[in-house]
Amino acid sequence: MIADTPLKTSYLTFCSLGSSYGSCENGSITDLTIRPTLSLPITYTDISCLPYLKSLSIINGNVDTNILKTDFKITSLYSFNINFETGKIDNLVWGTVQNAVSTITPFALKNILSFYSTSNCNLVRDSVVPDYINNYTTTYSGLSDNMPDLSTMIRVGSISMTISSTFNESSFVNFKTYSQVLKSISVSGATTTRFPYEIANGVSREYIYFSTDGFIAPSSPIDLSNIPFVSSFLILKMGQDFNYQGNFPFSKLPLKTTNIQFLKGNTTNVDWSTFKNVEGSMLQDLKITTPFPSKNPFGSSVKSFDVSQNQVTGQIDESWCSINLILTKNLFTGKIPNCFYCYLNIQTIGNNFAQNNFDNYDIVNNKCGYDIIVPYFYYNKTTTITTLMGKNLGWTQTNFKTSNCVLIKSGDSFIAVGCTGTYTNVTFTNQNLNFTLSLDHTAPIIDNVIQSNNTLTISGSYFSYEPSIMKVTIGDTPLNCQLNNNASAPLTFYSIQCDIEYPVIEYGPKNVIVQVNSLISKPFEINLDYTKFECPISDCNGNGICNDHIGVCECSKDWKTIDQDICTVAIHYLSSYSQTSDIDGGIINLYGFFGNVHNDFMVLIDGNEYSPNVPPTSSVIAISIGSGKIGTNSSIEIIQNGLTFHGTIYPYSNLIKECPSNCNNNNGKCNTTTGECACNNGYTGVDCIKTTNSTLPSIASTISNVGALFRSEQTVFTASLYSFIEIDYKGIIVNYATISSWKTETIDQGIKYIGTSSNGKSTFELTFLKVSKNQQFSFAGNEYNVGAGGIKMSITVSNYTYSNQSNYLVAALQAKAESDASATTQNKCNNGTIVITSQSNSNLTLNNYNYFTISKDGKRLSIRLQDRLISDDQSTYMVNQLGYQLPDQSLLFGMSLPHCGKQCSIDGPDFIVNIESNYKTASACTPTPTPTPTPKSSSEEQPSSSLKESSISIVLIIISILISLSF
Repeated sequence: MIADTPLKTSYLTFCSLGSSYGSCENGSITDLTIRPTLSLPITYTDISCLPYLKSLSIINGNVDTNILKTDFKITSLYSFNINFETGKIDNLVWGTVQNAVSTITPFALKNILSFYSTSNCNLVRDSVVPDYINNYTTTYSGLSDNMPDLSTMIRVGSISMTISSTFNESSFVNFKTYSQVLKSISVSGATTTRFPYEIANGVSREYIYFSTDGFIAPSSPIDLSNIPFVSSFLILKMGQDFNYQGNFPFSKLPLKTTNIQFLKGNTTNVDWSTFKNVEGSMLQDLKITTPFPSKNPFGSSVKSFDVSQNQVTGQIDESWCSINLILTKNLFTGKIPNCFYCYLNIQTIGNNFAQNNFDNYDIVNNKCGYDIIVPYFYYNKTTTITTLMGKNLGWTQTNFKTSNCVLIKSGDSFIAVGCTGTYTNVTFTNQNLNFTLSLDHTAPIIDNVIQSNNTLTISGSYFSYEPSIMKVTIGDTPLNCQLNNNASAPLTFYSIQCDIEYPVIEYGPKNVIVQVNSLISKPFEINLDYTKFECPISDCNGNGICNDHIGVCECSKDWKTIDQDICTVAIHYLSSYSQTSDIDGGIINLYGFFGNVHNDFMVLIDGNEYSPNVPPTSSVIAISIGSGKIGTNSSIEIIQNGLTFHGTIYPYSNLIKECPSNCNNNNGKCNTTTGECACNNGYTGVDCIKTTNSTLPSIASTISNVGALFRSEQTVFTASLYSFIEIDYKGIIVNYATISSWKTETIDQGIKYIGTSSNGKSTFELTFLKVSKNQQFSFAGNEYNVGAGGIKMSITVSNYTYSNQSNYLVAALQAKAESDASATTQNKCNNGTIVITSQSNSNLTLNNYNYFTISKDGKRLSIRLQDRLISDDQSTYMVNQLGYQLPDQSLLFGMSLPHCGKQCSIDGPDFIVNIESNYKTASACTPTPTPTPTPKSSSEEQPSSSLKESSISIVLIIISILISLSF
């Protein structure tokens, strides 16, 4: 039967015949191929003498069914149905040379691990055991008229069917029987069928493959979204008819797909979003004409996209750089993004963009510099993996050459392994670019910083080529320095360049810090220079300073720029004025700062316009007014150049001054020129009170803590500065002058206190003189005498910067009487109640105060305020309008200073303590309780009238009173 097969050849001869006849192991036949010529079937008995036989191939022979005992590849001349239990066969390849159709059952396959039919063989139910469950066979393949029903083949993980020309499409329903065990489905053949939509049965697959002669057009778009996942989904020939009305036949693909390949079709219209969940798509030769999206519409899950050999139009931008594009043989235009362009001279990349209409397709001169290809290493501390990252890195690891690392492509990343040292050199061979890259373990080091206008060039090491992972900060604010990476000055390992916002405003010593990822350099100190700009007029017309930071003239405090008049428009103000007769009227001179430009000039007094007698000068305006009433104030407005000064004046002079209390009923003679009393014998004080017959207690006067202090027995009188307050012309408090500190200077007979404002521009001088004997003083046209034991105060304010041209200052002072419980003499025989009186030197002037007295314990503090001052070298009238008794029994009083441009000086007030005529010595009475408790005593070193901050309630009282103030 097998005589033509050399089985009877000697043992050694057969094993040396070659693989076409079989193979041997250890001298025994293990694989045998027989090509019989006789028609008698080969039986199991014919080969039973070969105990080590593992595989038998009988080609074009007739076999007996009982031969199915081992691993066989059989092509039988005479086919038969396999419906019986076989032996244990790992792989059965079954076929016939005849056209007859054979069958096989799940029961027959119970001992066959893998079955493949080379001829038409259908899987059918066994007539004897129709419900047999095959839990052994794992692979079922071959030619068939039907898709096999695998409902009882529960372990089959792979099928590969070749459909016959007589294929029954109704058998597609068997796809619904395929469980999750079946991972791979392959359908091939030269037949055209409908697409088996039954494949979407809610089960994930590893592999779905169709290689037929195409599919017919579906009646509606096919929805495959019921398939959760497919690793690979391939249709090698879609066919000319497989579209829905010219559109892509699938409305939805499986929910997630790793790879699809749809080839050779005719589907002109495509919805690109269909492929958003596919990692790699190949849509090749499908006659697609749909324009390609210029911006990548996909998420990060899409890794490659192939639309080669179509008629796709459109352009692509850098958003596609995360995807490996294959666009060969289409109609694309525009520029190829650098992530691809830089690598066109690598054949595979160049081919991907060939045969299109791109503007910059060049596989020879596609040069890219250090500003375009930008790599860096990122070290993950958790995984200890170092990854090459950056821009336009390319797609192949063979393009890299490294000095002390090996780069391995892992997915879409390049992993560095085997690195030594803290940095490495990486060469991009196709562009011949060499990069020195930090391995991301060492903080950047700054060696030097050079500034050129708003650009800083920083040299050192361990910087990066990639600006997005670096940050340069300057100073504590800090200033951000925007990193540059361009062809003329690319970022490197050794040098970086950055720009501060132009123009540079800040300047001086600043620390520069460079941060790369989380690594921070040590500070490097530089002296930052600002950007200089020229002003329109370099000297600002002598009335300002050019701010070359911004190229603008900053005018001096009394000047302003309006339009093209650079610092030549005066911010005018009135600082003093003369008075005239109330009976006849006359000329009054308005002194101040008015500049030389007087456009639209106007003076309004109480709303009435007064024209100047002569053209105004820069310092004087002379106007004529009619008669009026002494003591009444008038509003004044001086208007010019679009600016207005608002103020108050007392235009009429009072030539007759009244004395305090009219010298107490002629206890002295009143000097109506000066307003002073010349007391008769037995009378004393500014108002000639009667002296006591009692033994007078001593009165000690001292100067302390920016104030005057008087002591007599337990009684203490203090008077000191409260504050300088800036008021606007409406009487609203604008500001409290903040004096940073007081310096003390000892002078003849007294002490001078010099204070500086917090901005360093204004100076405040307070002088206190102790008068040891009666002394005559003269100031601003006033003559006055200070008695022995008195203290005279004078105030000078220089270069105060007002918030507005119409604002003025009030010098507020505080005086009070207290009891010192620690005093050696405690005289309780006098009235301890504090009594405060006030009086003007002219009853014709409303709300004006020139005299205050504070009485306690038979002693009295007299305070006298002058009605004239010197403002910018001009003597002028002054009204003292504030006199208020505070809840703590102290007196708050103030003197209104005009808007002084350079300096205001006040001589006064002066203070003196006298013993009243009703004073009683401590031995003259039986002490009785004082009806009114006195405030807590103060020591000479820390009087209660110090410049400490007052309570909020008192400040509010001051605000309400000061509304009526004016100069």
